[in-house]
Amino acid sequence: MAKPVFLGKLVLHWCNVCNVPVLDETCSCGAKTNFVSVTPPGDIRPAFPYDVTRINDVSVRQFGKKLIAEDDFVLYNKAPYEDRMEEIICGGAVIGALRYEVEKREWVLLLRLEGARRIFNPKISSTAEDLEKGILKNWIMIQEGAVPFIADGTSVLVPGILKTAPGIRLEDEVVVISPSFDVVAAGRAKMSSAEMAQSERGKAVKNRWSGFPVESEPPVFDSVSDSDSVSDSVSVSDSDSFSQKTESVAKKWEKVVLANRNVLHQFEADSMLFIQNAAANVHKKVTCSYSGGKDSLVTLHLVNKASKTPSGEKLFDFDILFSDTGLEFIETLQNVAEVAKIYGHPLKEISAGNVFWDGFLVHGPPRVDDRWCTQSCKLMPITSLIESNYLDDGGCLTFIGQRQYESLARAKSQRIWKSPSVQGQVGAAPIQEWTALHIWLYIFQENLHYNPLYEKGFDRIGCWLCPAASLADFENLRITHPDAMKMWDGKLLEYAQQKNIPHPQDWISFGLWRFLTYSPAMEKLAREKGIIE
Repeated sequence: MAKPVFLGKLVLHWCNVCNVPVLDETCSCGAKTNFVSVTPPGDIRPAFPYDVTRINDVSVRQFGKKLIAEDDFVLYNKAPYEDRMEEIICGGAVIGALRYEVEKREWVLLLRLEGARRIFNPKISSTAEDLEKGILKNWIMIQEGAVPFIADGTSVLVPGILKTAPGIRLEDEVVVISPSFDVVAAGRAKMSSAEMAQSERGKAVKNRWSGFPVESEPPVFDSVSDSDSVSDSVSVSDSDSFSQKTESVAKKWEKVVLANRNVLHQFEADSMLFIQNAAANVHKKVTCSYSGGKDSLVTLHLVNKASKTPSGEKLFDFDILFSDTGLEFIETLQNVAEVAKIYGHPLKEISAGNVFWDGFLVHGPPRVDDRWCTQSCKLMPITSLIESNYLDDGGCLTFIGQRQYESLARAKSQRIWKSPSVQGQVGAAPIQEWTALHIWLYIFQENLHYNPLYEKGFDRIGCWLCPAASLADFENLRITHPDAMKMWDGKLLEYAQQKNIPHPQDWISFGLWRFLTYSPAMEKLAREKGIIE
Protein backbone atom coordinates (compact mmCIF):
# COMPACT_ATOMS: atom_id res chain seq x y z
CA MET A 1 0.00 0.00 0.00
CA ALA A 2 1.34 3.44 -0.93
CA LYS A 3 2.44 5.70 1.90
CA PRO A 4 -0.05 8.53 2.62
CA VAL A 5 1.03 11.90 1.23
CA PHE A 6 0.73 14.64 3.86
CA LEU A 7 0.86 18.10 2.27
CA GLY A 8 -0.46 19.95 5.33
CA LYS A 9 -2.32 19.41 8.57
CA LEU A 10 -5.52 17.39 8.57
CA VAL A 11 -7.89 19.97 10.01
CA LEU A 12 -11.42 18.62 9.59
CA HIS A 13 -13.51 18.43 12.77
CA TRP A 14 -17.23 18.14 13.40
CA CYS A 15 -19.42 19.97 15.91
CA ASN A 16 -22.02 17.55 17.24
CA VAL A 17 -23.96 20.45 18.78
CA CYS A 18 -24.41 22.29 15.47
CA ASN A 19 -23.97 19.13 13.33
CA VAL A 20 -21.65 20.92 10.91
CA PRO A 21 -18.03 20.60 9.75
CA VAL A 22 -15.56 22.87 11.56
CA LEU A 23 -11.95 23.66 10.67
CA ASP A 24 -10.80 23.97 14.27
CA GLU A 25 -10.87 22.14 17.59
CA THR A 26 -13.55 24.54 18.84
CA CYS A 27 -16.76 25.58 17.10
CA SER A 28 -17.85 29.22 17.13
CA CYS A 29 -20.70 28.07 19.38
CA GLY A 30 -18.08 27.27 22.02
CA ALA A 31 -18.40 23.48 21.87
CA LYS A 32 -15.40 21.21 21.46
CA THR A 33 -15.35 19.46 18.11
CA ASN A 34 -14.48 15.89 17.14
CA PHE A 35 -11.61 15.19 14.76
CA VAL A 36 -12.68 13.52 11.50
CA SER A 37 -10.04 11.27 9.99
CA VAL A 38 -9.82 11.54 6.21
CA THR A 39 -7.32 10.23 3.70
CA PRO A 40 -4.38 12.64 3.19
CA PRO A 41 -3.76 15.14 1.78
CA GLY A 42 -7.20 16.13 3.10
CA ASP A 43 -8.13 18.97 0.73
CA ILE A 44 -11.78 18.82 1.83
CA ARG A 45 -14.49 20.80 0.07
CA PRO A 46 -18.29 21.13 -0.04
CA ALA A 47 -20.27 18.74 -2.22
CA PHE A 48 -22.57 20.86 -4.37
CA PRO A 49 -26.12 19.75 -5.29
CA TYR A 50 -24.74 18.41 -8.58
CA ASP A 51 -22.35 16.19 -6.63
CA VAL A 52 -25.03 15.05 -4.16
CA THR A 53 -27.34 14.17 -7.05
CA ARG A 54 -24.60 11.98 -8.51
CA ILE A 55 -24.04 10.27 -5.14
CA ASN A 56 -27.74 9.54 -4.77
CA ASP A 57 -28.07 8.48 -8.39
CA VAL A 58 -25.34 5.86 -7.95
CA SER A 59 -26.69 4.86 -4.53
CA VAL A 60 -30.15 4.15 -5.96
CA ARG A 61 -28.68 2.25 -8.91
CA GLN A 62 -26.59 0.03 -6.64
CA PHE A 63 -28.59 -0.26 -3.43
CA GLY A 64 -32.11 1.02 -4.17
CA LYS A 65 -32.12 4.06 -1.89
CA LYS A 66 -30.59 7.50 -1.63
CA LEU A 67 -27.56 7.83 0.64
CA ILE A 68 -27.84 11.58 1.29
CA ALA A 69 -30.82 13.41 2.78
CA GLU A 70 -31.80 16.85 1.47
CA ASP A 71 -30.71 18.76 4.59
CA ASP A 72 -27.36 16.98 5.06
CA PHE A 73 -24.10 18.91 4.94
CA VAL A 74 -21.83 16.84 2.72
CA LEU A 75 -18.11 17.19 2.07
CA TYR A 76 -15.88 15.62 -0.56
CA ASN A 77 -12.26 14.65 0.04
CA LYS A 78 -10.30 13.67 -3.05
CA ALA A 79 -8.36 10.49 -2.26
CA PRO A 80 -5.45 8.96 -4.20
CA TYR A 81 -6.66 6.60 -6.94
CA GLU A 82 -5.81 5.71 -10.54
CA ASP A 83 -8.61 7.99 -11.77
CA ARG A 84 -10.89 9.98 -9.47
CA MET A 85 -12.14 9.01 -6.04
CA GLU A 86 -14.00 11.19 -3.56
CA GLU A 87 -14.48 10.27 0.09
CA ILE A 88 -17.96 11.29 1.25
CA ILE A 89 -18.12 12.93 4.68
CA CYS A 90 -21.50 13.44 6.33
CA GLY A 91 -22.69 13.63 9.93
CA GLY A 92 -19.14 13.69 11.29
CA ALA A 93 -17.88 10.54 9.58
CA VAL A 94 -16.62 9.24 6.25
CA ILE A 95 -19.67 7.26 5.10
CA GLY A 96 -18.26 5.97 1.84
CA ALA A 97 -16.39 6.84 -1.32
CA LEU A 98 -17.46 7.50 -4.88
CA ARG A 99 -14.89 6.43 -7.42
CA TYR A 100 -14.78 6.32 -11.19
CA GLU A 101 -13.78 2.84 -12.35
CA VAL A 102 -12.11 3.19 -15.73
CA GLU A 103 -12.73 -0.35 -17.01
CA LYS A 104 -16.46 -0.03 -16.27
CA ARG A 105 -16.52 3.64 -17.30
CA GLU A 106 -18.94 4.37 -14.49
CA TRP A 107 -19.11 5.76 -10.97
CA VAL A 108 -19.18 3.16 -8.19
CA LEU A 109 -20.22 3.79 -4.58
CA LEU A 110 -18.10 2.08 -1.94
CA LEU A 111 -20.07 2.22 1.29
CA ARG A 112 -18.52 2.22 4.72
CA LEU A 113 -20.52 0.83 7.62
CA GLU A 114 -21.83 4.29 8.53
CA GLY A 115 -23.10 4.75 4.99
CA ALA A 116 -24.57 1.27 4.73
CA ARG A 117 -26.50 1.86 7.96
CA ARG A 118 -28.14 4.92 6.44
CA ILE A 119 -29.63 2.71 3.71
CA PHE A 120 -30.13 -0.59 5.52
CA ASN A 121 -31.61 0.77 8.72
CA PRO A 122 -33.29 -1.67 11.14
CA LYS A 123 -34.88 1.30 12.95
CA ILE A 124 -37.09 1.90 9.91
CA SER A 125 -40.12 -0.38 9.90
CA SER A 126 -40.16 -0.52 6.09
CA THR A 127 -36.68 -2.07 5.81
CA ALA A 128 -37.95 -5.68 5.86
CA GLU A 129 -40.68 -4.83 3.37
CA ASP A 130 -38.21 -3.04 1.09
CA LEU A 131 -36.02 -6.15 1.09
CA GLU A 132 -38.90 -8.43 0.16
CA LYS A 133 -40.22 -6.08 -2.55
CA GLY A 134 -36.79 -5.81 -4.13
CA ILE A 135 -36.47 -2.08 -3.49
CA LEU A 136 -33.24 -2.62 -1.60
CA LYS A 137 -30.51 -4.14 -3.76
CA ASN A 138 -27.11 -5.81 -3.47
CA TRP A 139 -27.56 -7.19 0.05
CA ILE A 140 -26.48 -10.51 1.49
CA MET A 141 -28.10 -11.83 4.67
CA ILE A 142 -25.91 -14.12 6.76
CA GLN A 143 -26.91 -16.63 9.39
CA GLU A 144 -27.02 -15.37 12.97
CA GLY A 145 -24.22 -17.72 13.97
CA ALA A 146 -21.89 -16.18 11.37
CA VAL A 147 -22.41 -12.59 12.56
CA PRO A 148 -19.61 -12.48 15.20
CA PHE A 149 -17.07 -13.91 12.76
CA ILE A 150 -17.99 -11.61 9.86
CA ALA A 151 -18.12 -8.58 12.16
CA ASP A 152 -14.64 -9.49 13.39
CA GLY A 153 -13.24 -9.37 9.86
CA THR A 154 -13.75 -12.85 8.39
CA SER A 155 -14.76 -12.96 4.73
CA VAL A 156 -18.29 -14.07 3.91
CA LEU A 157 -18.29 -17.74 2.92
CA VAL A 158 -21.12 -19.45 1.07
CA PRO A 159 -22.14 -21.80 3.95
CA GLY A 160 -22.84 -18.79 6.17
CA ILE A 161 -25.29 -17.15 3.75
CA LEU A 162 -29.01 -17.25 4.54
CA LYS A 163 -30.28 -15.46 1.42
CA THR A 164 -29.32 -12.70 -1.02
CA ALA A 165 -30.83 -10.03 -3.19
CA PRO A 166 -31.31 -11.23 -6.77
CA GLY A 167 -29.14 -9.88 -9.55
CA ILE A 168 -25.84 -9.47 -7.70
CA ARG A 169 -23.00 -9.60 -10.22
CA LEU A 170 -19.39 -10.57 -9.76
CA GLU A 171 -17.44 -7.55 -8.42
CA ASP A 172 -20.58 -5.66 -7.37
CA GLU A 173 -20.42 -3.66 -4.15
CA VAL A 174 -22.59 -5.38 -1.53
CA VAL A 175 -23.81 -4.89 2.04
CA VAL A 176 -23.82 -7.81 4.47
CA ILE A 177 -26.68 -7.83 6.99
CA SER A 178 -27.85 -10.01 9.86
CA PRO A 179 -31.31 -11.64 10.06
CA SER A 180 -32.40 -8.62 12.14
CA PHE A 181 -31.21 -6.29 9.31
CA ASP A 182 -28.17 -4.95 11.20
CA VAL A 183 -25.27 -4.04 8.90
CA VAL A 184 -22.29 -6.27 9.63
CA ALA A 185 -19.97 -5.64 6.66
CA ALA A 186 -19.58 -3.98 3.27
CA GLY A 187 -17.36 -5.10 0.43
CA ARG A 188 -17.14 -6.59 -3.04
CA ALA A 189 -18.91 -9.69 -4.28
CA LYS A 190 -16.64 -12.50 -5.43
CA MET A 191 -19.58 -14.48 -6.81
CA SER A 192 -22.85 -13.59 -8.45
CA SER A 193 -26.03 -14.20 -6.45
CA ALA A 194 -26.79 -17.15 -8.74
CA GLU A 195 -23.37 -18.66 -8.02
CA MET A 196 -23.87 -18.16 -4.29
CA ALA A 197 -27.16 -20.06 -4.48
CA GLN A 198 -25.66 -22.91 -6.48
CA SER A 199 -22.34 -23.29 -4.65
CA GLU A 200 -21.70 -25.24 -1.47
CA ARG A 201 -18.47 -23.50 -0.56
CA GLY A 202 -16.20 -20.61 -1.49
CA LYS A 203 -15.65 -16.93 -0.69
CA ALA A 204 -18.75 -14.91 -1.55
CA VAL A 205 -17.69 -11.45 -0.34
CA LYS A 206 -14.33 -9.83 0.28
CA ASN A 207 -15.10 -7.45 3.11
CA ARG A 208 -13.68 -3.96 2.97
CA TRP A 209 -15.29 -2.80 6.22
CA SER A 210 -16.80 -4.88 9.02
CA GLY A 211 -17.97 -4.36 12.58
CA PHE A 212 -20.54 -5.21 15.20
CA PRO A 213 -23.97 -3.54 15.10
CA VAL A 214 -24.06 -0.19 16.89
CA GLU A 215 -26.63 1.09 19.34
CA SER A 216 -26.75 4.68 18.04
CA GLU A 217 -29.42 5.34 15.45
CA PRO A 218 -28.31 6.34 11.97
CA PRO A 219 -30.13 9.18 10.21
CA VAL A 220 -33.63 8.25 9.07
CA PHE A 221 -35.15 9.62 5.87
CA ASP A 222 -37.67 8.42 3.36
CA SER A 223 -36.75 5.85 0.78
CA VAL A 224 -36.90 6.62 -2.92
CA SER A 225 -40.42 6.17 -4.24
CA ASP A 226 -41.70 6.15 -7.79
CA SER A 227 -42.59 9.82 -7.42
CA ASP A 228 -39.20 10.77 -5.99
CA SER A 229 -36.66 8.83 -7.98
CA VAL A 230 -33.32 10.17 -9.04
CA SER A 231 -34.36 9.98 -12.69
CA ASP A 232 -37.25 12.32 -11.92
CA SER A 233 -35.22 14.71 -9.78
CA VAL A 234 -32.34 16.91 -10.86
CA SER A 235 -30.06 15.01 -13.19
CA VAL A 236 -26.50 16.12 -13.84
CA SER A 237 -27.45 17.17 -17.36
CA ASP A 238 -30.64 19.06 -16.51
CA SER A 239 -29.25 22.60 -16.48
CA ASP A 240 -32.54 24.48 -15.97
CA SER A 241 -33.71 22.61 -12.89
CA PHE A 242 -30.13 22.43 -11.70
CA SER A 243 -29.82 26.23 -11.74
CA GLN A 244 -33.01 26.57 -9.71
CA LYS A 245 -31.75 24.08 -7.14
CA THR A 246 -28.34 25.73 -6.67
CA GLU A 247 -29.51 29.31 -6.21
CA SER A 248 -29.53 28.72 -2.45
CA VAL A 249 -26.16 26.92 -2.16
CA ALA A 250 -24.48 29.72 -0.23
CA LYS A 251 -27.58 30.23 1.90
CA LYS A 252 -27.63 26.57 2.92
CA TRP A 253 -24.00 26.80 4.02
CA GLU A 254 -24.58 29.93 6.16
CA LYS A 255 -24.79 27.74 9.26
CA VAL A 256 -21.39 26.22 8.48
CA VAL A 257 -19.89 29.65 7.78
CA LEU A 258 -21.20 30.86 11.13
CA ALA A 259 -19.70 27.87 12.94
CA ASN A 260 -16.33 28.64 11.30
CA ARG A 261 -16.39 32.44 11.62
CA ASN A 262 -13.51 32.53 14.13
CA VAL A 263 -11.13 30.45 12.04
CA LEU A 264 -12.11 32.31 8.85
CA HIS A 265 -11.43 35.63 10.56
CA GLN A 266 -7.99 34.42 11.65
CA PHE A 267 -7.06 33.06 8.23
CA GLU A 268 -8.22 36.28 6.56
CA ALA A 269 -6.23 38.44 8.99
CA ASP A 270 -3.05 36.36 8.56
CA SER A 271 -3.30 36.44 4.77
CA MET A 272 -3.97 40.18 4.63
CA LEU A 273 -1.00 40.88 6.91
CA PHE A 274 1.18 38.73 4.65
CA ILE A 275 -0.03 40.67 1.59
CA GLN A 276 0.61 44.05 3.19
CA ASN A 277 4.10 43.06 4.35
CA ALA A 278 5.01 41.65 0.94
CA ALA A 279 3.71 44.75 -0.88
CA ALA A 280 5.67 47.01 1.47
CA ASN A 281 8.95 45.08 1.34
CA VAL A 282 9.13 43.78 -2.22
CA HIS A 283 9.74 46.98 -4.10
CA LYS A 284 7.95 46.13 -7.31
CA LYS A 285 4.62 46.95 -8.93
CA VAL A 286 1.89 44.89 -7.23
CA THR A 287 -0.22 42.56 -9.38
CA CYS A 288 -2.67 39.74 -8.71
CA SER A 289 -3.10 36.77 -11.00
CA TYR A 290 -6.70 35.78 -11.71
CA SER A 291 -7.52 32.60 -13.63
CA GLY A 292 -11.28 32.32 -13.11
CA GLY A 293 -10.76 29.70 -10.40
CA LYS A 294 -11.80 29.71 -6.74
CA ASP A 295 -8.30 30.07 -5.28
CA SER A 296 -7.32 33.07 -7.37
CA LEU A 297 -10.74 34.61 -6.65
CA VAL A 298 -10.14 34.49 -2.89
CA THR A 299 -6.59 35.77 -3.41
CA LEU A 300 -7.88 38.70 -5.49
CA HIS A 301 -10.48 39.55 -2.85
CA LEU A 302 -7.85 39.44 -0.08
CA VAL A 303 -5.43 41.62 -2.07
CA ASN A 304 -8.21 44.12 -2.72
CA LYS A 305 -9.11 44.27 1.00
CA ALA A 306 -5.46 44.48 2.03
CA SER A 307 -4.78 47.35 -0.39
CA LYS A 308 -6.77 49.72 1.85
CA THR A 309 -6.87 50.51 5.56
CA PRO A 310 -10.13 49.88 7.48
CA SER A 311 -10.89 53.59 7.03
CA GLY A 312 -10.46 53.31 3.25
CA GLU A 313 -6.99 54.85 2.91
CA LYS A 314 -5.13 53.36 -0.05
CA LEU A 315 -1.96 51.41 0.81
CA PHE A 316 -1.04 50.27 -2.71
CA ASP A 317 -2.41 50.01 -6.24
CA PHE A 318 -2.43 46.76 -8.18
CA ASP A 319 -3.24 45.32 -11.59
CA ILE A 320 -5.14 42.11 -12.32
CA LEU A 321 -3.33 39.66 -14.63
CA PHE A 322 -5.07 37.11 -16.85
CA SER A 323 -3.41 34.83 -19.38
CA ASP A 324 -5.81 33.07 -21.77
CA THR A 325 -4.23 29.77 -22.84
CA GLY A 326 -6.61 29.50 -25.78
CA LEU A 327 -8.18 26.51 -24.04
CA GLU A 328 -10.30 28.29 -21.47
CA PHE A 329 -13.94 27.48 -20.86
CA ILE A 330 -16.37 30.13 -22.13
CA GLU A 331 -17.66 30.33 -18.56
CA THR A 332 -14.15 31.18 -17.38
CA LEU A 333 -13.69 34.00 -19.89
CA GLN A 334 -17.04 35.45 -18.87
CA ASN A 335 -16.20 35.16 -15.18
CA VAL A 336 -12.84 36.90 -15.61
CA ALA A 337 -14.48 39.85 -17.35
CA GLU A 338 -17.22 40.08 -14.71
CA VAL A 339 -14.86 39.79 -11.74
CA ALA A 340 -12.45 42.37 -13.16
CA LYS A 341 -15.39 44.77 -13.52
CA ILE A 342 -16.49 44.11 -9.92
CA TYR A 343 -13.09 45.01 -8.47
CA GLY A 344 -12.39 47.86 -10.85
CA HIS A 345 -8.61 47.49 -11.10
CA PRO A 346 -6.76 47.54 -14.44
CA LEU A 347 -6.96 44.16 -16.20
CA LYS A 348 -3.78 43.24 -18.07
CA GLU A 349 -4.50 40.25 -20.28
CA ILE A 350 -2.96 38.25 -23.07
CA SER A 351 -4.10 35.32 -25.20
CA ALA A 352 -2.18 32.41 -26.68
CA GLY A 353 -4.69 32.35 -29.54
CA ASN A 354 -4.41 29.23 -31.72
CA VAL A 355 -0.96 28.23 -30.50
CA PHE A 356 -2.27 24.96 -29.06
CA TRP A 357 -3.94 23.85 -32.28
CA ASP A 358 -0.84 24.74 -34.29
CA GLY A 359 1.22 22.68 -31.85
CA PHE A 360 -1.21 19.79 -32.05
CA LEU A 361 -0.45 19.40 -35.77
CA VAL A 362 3.23 18.97 -34.88
CA HIS A 363 3.20 17.14 -31.54
CA GLY A 364 -0.19 15.46 -31.37
CA PRO A 365 -2.19 15.54 -28.12
CA PRO A 366 -0.40 16.63 -24.94
CA ARG A 367 0.26 13.86 -22.44
CA VAL A 368 0.66 13.75 -18.68
CA ASP A 369 4.31 12.90 -19.28
CA ASP A 370 4.72 15.24 -22.27
CA ARG A 371 2.91 18.51 -21.64
CA TRP A 372 4.44 20.43 -24.50
CA CYS A 373 1.57 22.93 -24.27
CA THR A 374 2.67 24.32 -20.88
CA GLN A 375 5.54 26.26 -22.41
CA SER A 376 3.74 27.58 -25.49
CA CYS A 377 0.25 28.21 -24.10
CA LYS A 378 1.02 29.24 -20.53
CA LEU A 379 4.59 30.30 -19.79
CA MET A 380 5.41 32.17 -22.99
CA PRO A 381 2.26 34.35 -22.96
CA ILE A 382 2.59 35.28 -19.26
CA THR A 383 6.29 36.04 -19.81
CA SER A 384 5.36 38.33 -22.68
CA LEU A 385 2.68 40.01 -20.54
CA ILE A 386 5.14 40.70 -17.70
CA GLU A 387 7.92 41.87 -20.01
CA SER A 388 5.73 44.27 -21.98
CA ASN A 389 4.08 45.84 -18.91
CA TYR A 390 6.54 45.70 -16.01
CA LEU A 391 10.08 44.70 -16.94
CA ASP A 392 11.21 48.26 -17.73
CA ASP A 393 10.14 49.28 -14.21
CA GLY A 394 11.95 46.43 -12.46
CA GLY A 395 9.34 43.69 -12.77
CA CYS A 396 6.36 42.96 -10.57
CA LEU A 397 5.17 41.25 -7.40
CA THR A 398 2.35 38.84 -8.25
CA PHE A 399 0.01 37.39 -5.66
CA ILE A 400 -0.99 33.89 -6.76
CA GLY A 401 -3.71 31.53 -5.52
CA GLN A 402 -1.32 28.71 -4.72
CA ARG A 403 -2.13 26.25 -1.89
CA GLN A 404 0.01 23.55 -0.31
CA TYR A 405 -2.78 20.96 -0.40
CA GLU A 406 -2.78 20.90 -4.22
CA SER A 407 0.51 19.10 -4.85
CA LEU A 408 3.83 18.08 -3.33
CA ALA A 409 5.65 20.75 -5.34
CA ARG A 410 3.37 23.48 -3.98
CA ALA A 411 3.64 22.09 -0.45
CA LYS A 412 7.43 22.44 -0.67
CA SER A 413 7.25 25.93 -2.19
CA GLN A 414 8.18 29.06 -0.28
CA ARG A 415 5.46 31.65 0.23
CA ILE A 416 7.55 34.23 -1.66
CA TRP A 417 9.84 33.26 -4.53
CA LYS A 418 11.51 34.54 -7.67
CA SER A 419 9.88 33.02 -10.72
CA PRO A 420 12.34 30.64 -12.41
CA SER A 421 10.58 31.00 -15.76
CA VAL A 422 9.33 34.60 -15.87
CA GLN A 423 12.03 37.25 -15.70
CA GLY A 424 11.32 40.08 -13.26
CA GLN A 425 8.39 38.37 -11.53
CA VAL A 426 8.30 37.64 -7.80
CA GLY A 427 5.48 35.32 -6.75
CA ALA A 428 3.71 35.34 -3.39
CA ALA A 429 1.12 32.90 -1.98
CA PRO A 430 -1.22 34.45 0.62
CA ILE A 431 -3.47 31.36 0.92
CA GLN A 432 -0.73 28.73 1.09
CA GLU A 433 -2.17 27.00 4.18
CA TRP A 434 -5.87 27.17 3.25
CA THR A 435 -7.79 23.99 2.41
CA ALA A 436 -10.47 24.06 -0.27
CA LEU A 437 -13.08 24.17 2.52
CA HIS A 438 -11.48 27.35 3.91
CA ILE A 439 -11.71 28.75 0.39
CA TRP A 440 -15.35 27.87 -0.15
CA LEU A 441 -16.58 29.00 3.24
CA TYR A 442 -14.80 32.32 2.70
CA ILE A 443 -16.40 32.63 -0.75
CA PHE A 444 -19.82 32.04 0.80
CA GLN A 445 -19.12 34.45 3.66
CA GLU A 446 -17.95 37.24 1.37
CA ASN A 447 -20.55 36.50 -1.34
CA LEU A 448 -17.87 36.27 -4.03
CA HIS A 449 -18.69 35.88 -7.73
CA TYR A 450 -17.33 32.39 -8.42
CA ASN A 451 -17.16 30.45 -11.67
CA PRO A 452 -20.44 28.54 -12.24
CA LEU A 453 -18.52 25.49 -13.47
CA TYR A 454 -17.89 24.54 -9.85
CA GLU A 455 -21.60 23.79 -9.59
CA LYS A 456 -21.38 21.34 -12.49
CA GLY A 457 -19.04 18.71 -11.08
CA PHE A 458 -15.67 20.45 -11.59
CA ASP A 459 -13.32 20.70 -8.60
CA ARG A 460 -10.52 22.43 -10.50
CA ILE A 461 -10.83 24.69 -13.52
CA GLY A 462 -8.12 25.26 -16.12
CA CYS A 463 -7.58 24.17 -19.71
CA TRP A 464 -10.62 22.13 -20.65
CA LEU A 465 -8.69 19.32 -22.37
CA CYS A 466 -5.74 19.08 -19.96
CA PRO A 467 -4.33 15.51 -20.01
CA ALA A 468 -3.83 15.68 -16.24
CA ALA A 469 -7.62 15.60 -15.81
CA SER A 470 -9.21 12.29 -14.87
CA LEU A 471 -11.32 10.21 -17.22
CA ALA A 472 -14.21 11.03 -14.88
CA ASP A 473 -13.67 14.71 -15.65
CA PHE A 474 -13.77 14.05 -19.39
CA GLU A 475 -16.95 12.01 -19.01
CA ASN A 476 -18.43 14.97 -17.14
CA LEU A 477 -17.37 17.22 -20.02
CA ARG A 478 -19.41 15.07 -22.37
CA ILE A 479 -22.45 16.13 -20.33
CA THR A 480 -21.63 19.79 -19.72
CA HIS A 481 -19.82 20.66 -22.99
CA PRO A 482 -20.82 18.00 -25.56
CA ASP A 483 -19.88 20.06 -28.64
CA ALA A 484 -16.34 20.68 -27.39
CA MET A 485 -15.85 16.99 -26.62
CA LYS A 486 -17.26 15.96 -30.00
CA MET A 487 -14.70 18.22 -31.68
CA TRP A 488 -11.85 16.88 -29.50
CA ASP A 489 -12.87 13.26 -30.14
CA GLY A 490 -12.69 14.01 -33.85
CA LYS A 491 -9.19 15.49 -33.57
CA LEU A 492 -8.02 12.48 -31.56
CA LEU A 493 -9.54 10.04 -34.07
CA GLU A 494 -7.74 11.73 -36.97
CA TYR A 495 -4.46 11.56 -35.06
CA ALA A 496 -4.97 7.89 -34.11
CA GLN A 497 -5.69 6.95 -37.72
CA GLN A 498 -2.61 8.82 -38.94
CA LYS A 499 -0.44 6.99 -36.40
CA ASN A 500 -2.13 3.61 -37.01
CA ILE A 501 -3.09 3.23 -33.36
CA PRO A 502 -5.10 -0.02 -32.97
CA HIS A 503 -8.68 0.24 -31.73
CA PRO A 504 -8.72 4.06 -31.84
CA GLN A 505 -12.21 4.37 -30.34
CA ASP A 506 -11.08 2.55 -27.18
CA TRP A 507 -7.88 4.60 -27.13
CA ILE A 508 -10.09 7.70 -27.03
CA SER A 509 -12.96 6.46 -24.86
CA PHE A 510 -10.73 5.12 -22.08
CA GLY A 511 -8.54 8.23 -22.09
CA LEU A 512 -5.40 6.36 -23.12
CA TRP A 513 -4.39 9.29 -25.34
CA ARG A 514 -3.38 11.07 -22.11
CA PHE A 515 -0.24 8.95 -21.65
CA LEU A 516 3.00 8.54 -23.55
CA THR A 517 4.15 5.88 -21.07
CA TYR A 518 1.37 3.92 -19.40
CA SER A 519 1.09 3.32 -15.67
CA PRO A 520 0.72 -0.39 -14.73
CA ALA A 521 -3.06 -0.03 -14.51
CA MET A 522 -3.34 1.78 -17.84
CA GLU A 523 -0.91 -0.64 -19.50
CA LYS A 524 -3.09 -3.56 -18.37
CA LEU A 525 -6.16 -1.84 -19.82
CA ALA A 526 -4.37 -1.02 -23.09
CA ARG A 527 -3.37 -4.68 -23.47
CA GLU A 528 -6.91 -5.86 -22.76
CA LYS A 529 -8.22 -3.51 -25.47
CA GLY A 530 -5.59 -4.66 -27.97
CA ILE A 531 -3.98 -1.23 -28.21
CA ILE A 532 -0.58 -2.64 -27.26
CA GLU A 533 0.63 -6.23 -27.38
